[in-house]
Amino acid sequence: MLVPFTRIPRAYGSYEALLADPDVDAVYVGLPNGLHGQWTRAALKAGKHVLCEKPFTANAEEAREVQDLARSRGLVCREAFHYREHPLMEHLRALLGSPALGVSSDLPGGQEASGGVLGRLRSVDVAVLIPKWVFGGTNIRFQESLAGGAAMDAGCYCLHAIRSLVGGQPVVESAAAVMAPKSQVVDVAMNGTLRWLEGSNTGLRASFRASLQHDGPFPVSTIDVRGDRGHLHCSNFIMPVFGNVVRLTTTAAASETGNVNDNGSGVSTTVNRVYGSGESTYYYQLSRFARDVRRVKDASKDGDEGALLMASIILSDDAADSIASMHLVDEVYLAAGLTPRLPSARAAKMQPASQ
Repeated sequence: MLVPFTRIPRAYGSYEALLADPDVDAVYVGLPNGLHGQWTRAALKAGKHVLCEKPFTANAEEAREVQDLARSRGLVCREAFHYREHPLMEHLRALLGSPALGVSSDLPGGQEASGGVLGRLRSVDVAVLIPKWVFGGTNIRFQESLAGGAAMDAGCYCLHAIRSLVGGQPVVESAAAVMAPKSQVVDVAMNGTLRWLEGSNTGLRASFRASLQHDGPFPVSTIDVRGDRGHLHCSNFIMPVFGNVVRLTTTAAASETGNVNDNGSGVSTTVNRVYGSGESTYYYQLSRFARDVRRVKDASKDGDEGALLMASIILSDDAADSIASMHLVDEVYLAAGLTPRLPSARAAKMQPASQ
């Protein structure tokens, strides 16, 4: 049950006080990027399950450290990519034959997309563009000491969506950054390409565009996938509750429900809008997180072999997913000629003494 804000029974004077409360089972870490790892570790050491805002940590090294701690404590520790929980993404995964949610393609033998109704995949393009009026120049997303940058904020959505839909373990082929004014570290926009060197999608390329300084008036989040037998376009995949469109054009007759237009040429276009029960992405995210926390807690308490196996799979999948995400972000920065971000505590130690 979700508790309305007006019914929250208690508040705390500090994060430490919250983590010391034995009645708290789980916490959400929504701090600036550079503080994610520090406070996720603190929560895990206090015995709390954690839902940590994306990007999971400052870099892949820190992600591994945090997930190692979570596994050693038997606690759920999940990166909060809310968009993936919505029925819209379930619909896209079904169309493309993608790995199901909760089945990591980053584990040995992980699954890859079969291409589904599009046949063999030829290209994937994802864009997340945030208008420049949304975040001012002093926003936390532009601060080096807080692990800021467009690749960390908008770019991680692009990279995660590509991985979620295609599966496998792509490598970063190229990346180019637009830097914040007077900064040699923080990017306000990042574009790049990924490529699969092995697996069923060997040779496939994907591109992404991420910006926190988009010139357009409205946010843009789109997915375009092309295959041998057609093209899939999805708009507003990050916030689908506010309106979304899935346009599928195939060379064979479409079987999906929706508005189908076949002009007799053998080309069919299907248009769908996916809302599920009408709840937001955050509702679906919190529902699965709470369900998995209960599963892990019950398995630990009951000692049932099957339940323990399921709990182990949950923890392994969360670990693999978040580490793979941060690894790709790191590789994007390196390909762009920049350095991966640092946790805030380490960044502060590297600042000149005069600052």
